[in-house]
Amino acid sequence: MFSKIGIKEFQHYLDIEKERQLALQELSEILGIDITFSDEEIRKNAEENFAKNFNKKIEKELNKWMKSAFS
Repeated sequence: MFSKIGIKEFQHYLDIEKERQLALQELSEILGIDITFSDEEIRKNAEENFAKNFNKKIEKELNKWMKSAFS
């Protein structure tokens, strides 16, 4: 379903969310309250960011194709 590039790119967004989670864990310890995300929220955030980026790439390529096809 996903190409190797797609999987690698999704992993990039998942890694970003995991780093964010570590920072939130540290902050939670300092503040004394839990402000971290659940595993499901981490995955969902990564999916949403991956999808946004993927849609931007498709739009950019489609615009390039449209310009070349109609010029």
